[in-house]
Amino acid sequence: MKKICISKGWSMHAPGINGWVPVDLPNDYSVTQPRSASAPGGGSNGFFQGGIGHYVKDINLTLGRRYILDVDGAYMCTTVKLNGYHLIMHPHGYTPLLVDLTKRAKDGSNKLELSTNALQPSTRWYSGAGIYRDVFLWEGGDIRIEPWDLFVSTPTLDTVSAACEISADRDASVTLRAHILDAEGKTVASAEAAVDAKSGEKTPASLSFKVADAHLWDTENPYLYTLRAVILEGDAELDTADVTFGIRTVSADAKNGLLLNGKSIKLRGGCIHHDHAVLGAADFPAACYRKLSRLKATGFNALRIAHNPPSLQLLEMCDRMGILVMDEAFDCWRQEKGGSLNYHVWFEDWWARDISYMVKRDRNHPCVISYSIGNEIPESGGWTDGDEWSAKLAAEIRSYDNTRLVTSATYQMGDGKTWAERTKGYFAPLDISGYNYMYDRYESDHELFPDRVIWGSETHAINFYSSWQTVLNNSYVIGDFTWTAYDNLGETGTGRSCWARDGHIPGISLAGYPWRSCYQGDLDLCGYRRPQSYFREAVWIGGTEPRIFTTHPEHYGEGFSGTGWHWYDVLDSWTFDDKYLGKPVKCEVYTDADEIEWFVNGRRLGTSKPEKVIATFDIPYEKGKISVIAYKNGEVCGKSSLHTVGAPAAVKVEAETASLAADNRDLCYFDITVVDENGDRVPDAKSALTCIVDGGELMGIFSGDPANEDRYGSNACHAFEGRAVAIVRTTKPGQVKVTVGSAGLLSGSDTVTAE
Repeated sequence: MKKICISKGWSMHAPGINGWVPVDLPNDYSVTQPRSASAPGGGSNGFFQGGIGHYVKDINLTLGRRYILDVDGAYMCTTVKLNGYHLIMHPHGYTPLLVDLTKRAKDGSNKLELSTNALQPSTRWYSGAGIYRDVFLWEGGDIRIEPWDLFVSTPTLDTVSAACEISADRDASVTLRAHILDAEGKTVASAEAAVDAKSGEKTPASLSFKVADAHLWDTENPYLYTLRAVILEGDAELDTADVTFGIRTVSADAKNGLLLNGKSIKLRGGCIHHDHAVLGAADFPAACYRKLSRLKATGFNALRIAHNPPSLQLLEMCDRMGILVMDEAFDCWRQEKGGSLNYHVWFEDWWARDISYMVKRDRNHPCVISYSIGNEIPESGGWTDGDEWSAKLAAEIRSYDNTRLVTSATYQMGDGKTWAERTKGYFAPLDISGYNYMYDRYESDHELFPDRVIWGSETHAINFYSSWQTVLNNSYVIGDFTWTAYDNLGETGTGRSCWARDGHIPGISLAGYPWRSCYQGDLDLCGYRRPQSYFREAVWIGGTEPRIFTTHPEHYGEGFSGTGWHWYDVLDSWTFDDKYLGKPVKCEVYTDADEIEWFVNGRRLGTSKPEKVIATFDIPYEKGKISVIAYKNGEVCGKSSLHTVGAPAAVKVEAETASLAADNRDLCYFDITVVDENGDRVPDAKSALTCIVDGGELMGIFSGDPANEDRYGSNACHAFEGRAVAIVRTTKPGQVKVTVGSAGLLSGSDTVTAE
């Protein structure tokens, strides 16, 4: 069938909008609404509002053709109508959805209506609202391959198998012919099969190919092939279907660990939610690519999509970039979790359909190595029928795809001494046991279950050095997914650090209004690297530049704690108020070097040795420069420094790309920095910023601040750690200029070309 993106040219009515307005998808109508301390979703949803949204579009259809609507993601309880006829209500807010429109189609113009109801409380993180991913229309004839009905797998590194279902509205004897094309479009293998298609049925067919000297897909060289299938009746071509795939094998066992193409690999993983900060859940391609690129560049080779199936385009990008993916179905089953209106209300009736939507859409992507049946499912604790449901869901996944590993992430519920025995039945049907925050159980549980394969499906950054050593030292532990890799809206303040003066109560993770984000990510909301990102890189990769961070001298000697998901309260700054002159400052360097030599204004102070890749030294504050030299095996292996900067003097604006497409879909990000008179970033600046865009539309200006009252969707925000980001798009070719100013500071601007 022919796939057509119909994301452009909708009309929308939603909360906070007067009347109907034109809109292109993706769209999130929640993120620009005013936040409220009394929002039903509370801190879990970032104090954002929900509500009902309506979308309408006229589409031209032709009688006698088959049409299938493909909604990649909408939050939630999505209703689909065509010409006034109600076709379906789909409750899951993240699984894709196929809807056959043919029965209610008419010749010419047809009115397509989609409505979403972002119920709250219904989630444990920011959900967004509306049709936040792309929408497609599939068109075909009376003999066709419908979406998701062509499955390509690679049983060995030179064998490709294709399983196809041919849908028919009449009996017909046809030929299924397929070619495998390499990245240059050259045919490298072909096969065909005769098929007797039956009216009103899906008739199975299979093909097998041998690919000599295949280019293998892996994280370093993600080579992609295309399988092009054609249905022929005599010489007449009835339908075509293309599938992009990679030739690779995946296996895991306790002795050999995880093998990709027969080679051992450890997963340097992170968990991510689906939002893009000021864009909300709207999954623009540029936003998705930017996030993935930054994660890949900082050392991640694997992602866990928490806790729901991702967008189609994220998987396509991970295919091209060589990022492995754990694809997750549910955050809850039948027991309430995260709100009275969560998916548990619909699980009983919808679980099997949603499993099929996830697996059938995603099973051709080489990046997907595992499906998860759920995260921290209360039924996994061994008290109810969770063992039976685990077996049932795992079997349902394997009925559509038995080539990938099945897992679930759980945590230590109840008495830790009995946990292993209580969860034995739950883990039994799974290929990988997901342990959340239980790295200290790996070795003892291995003695009880020597064949069990484990991965740290969630781990704390603060304990990362130790948890990663257990990954490196045990073959049966195949990787680690930090919580989280990229900061997300909602789950407010779960990653905050706390000082004695804050009076934090242990066990209370969510922070109150005006917190908006989780603040756990290695990268902040803007995509800027936080200190723990450099720490993790030193542990994972090594040989990196030693990075210096300091704790503000006002906290010297004060008790420090956090929620468990926190990192140390440090900043890359050597600029403090004059009243701290001569006062001690705790300084630290993240490095895998053997020794660090410390200097202040050129004077040698001494040396310290890193412990778990962190070297510390207390230095009395004086203005100027602190610097370090790192040594490994007696040789210099790196240098780094921080220096005192002046007061904020100007705003610097730099476009991240030189151009963007004038299609109202492509985005350009502009980095905004508050600098002193020498052009150096002022790391503690929180200047009020205002943005003006000429030649385009401001999608948002925002900072990484996890707790302020800046209004998303406005043209103003406050800098955080001296930085912010603006995002623009346009429909007009020409120059797009972004200017950002602040009272008392010299404004900055930059220009890109829209083509």
